[in-house]
Amino acid sequence: MSHEAHEHIEHAAHESGILPRLIGITIATLGVMLALCSAQLGASRTELISTMVDENGAKDQATAVNNKYRMLEAELQHLHAAMPNIRFMEEKDDEFKALASKVKSPEAEAELKASRVLNDRLLNTVIPTPDDVERFLVLIDRTREQDEAAREWAESYHDAVEAQKTAAEHFEYALLAVEIGIVIASVGLLLSKQVRIGWTAFAVAALLGLISGGIAGSAFLTKRHALHEAEQKIEAKHEHFTKKSNEKEEVDEDKNLEKEIRKDIPALKRLMGGAQAGRGRHGPDGHASGG
Repeated sequence: MSHEAHEHIEHAAHESGILPRLIGITIATLGVMLALCSAQLGASRTELISTMVDENGAKDQATAVNNKYRMLEAELQHLHAAMPNIRFMEEKDDEFKALASKVKSPEAEAELKASRVLNDRLLNTVIPTPDDVERFLVLIDRTREQDEAAREWAESYHDAVEAQKTAAEHFEYALLAVEIGIVIASVGLLLSKQVRIGWTAFAVAALLGLISGGIAGSAFLTKRHALHEAEQKIEAKHEHFTKKSNEKEEVDEDKNLEKEIRKDIPALKRLMGGAQAGRGRHGPDGHASGG
């Protein structure tokens, strides 16, 4: 009987000696996992902030292009309002031709032609030229393409942001499981002399460590795969937006337009000088001034 009791005491002592070492190794392992999960959580949050900053930059670009497009559309509406009604002009042109065919005297015909010339000159000063309208329409089409490309670029960040948010949440869960495991293992180490409680604490802490490792590993792999696809999408949309920008072409067209305007300035000055000279020879009421 004493021999069996002695063996039982030795077995219990053997178990109580192994248990603290196992719990200590578990705590050390959980500590390493704690550091890794904490590092991954910090990296995910940093990447999330960086991605959101880039996303805001893309959204600002999209907003700027959209504002430019809306402004051009408003200007086009003004141009359209200044353009003559084609059907109305054709009707009046037919009326003018019918009226001109009834004129017989040379004096009346000359006055009619003079009024037509003056009317054409007046229309030329108040309605936009076809070249200007066509250039404006080309610019609007190009800006519309830029607007669509900028919006797609800004929206392409959604997947990356969601992947990093999800990864950060999962690393938080993994970190929480590790911290709880360390606490339980520490309690088990303190109560390791009570074998049943010690082994239970060891088993729970080890299980929490496995759960934490599974969550962290799954989050890491899922995040890596999702970010790879999201970054490729972002790069493709950014490249598409860059191709649609064509800022150099727009600057070159602006310079050509400025060159045309500068070329027409001398002729415009001559016309304005002739008009001012005509006003000088006639009074405000249009009659010749006396000498």
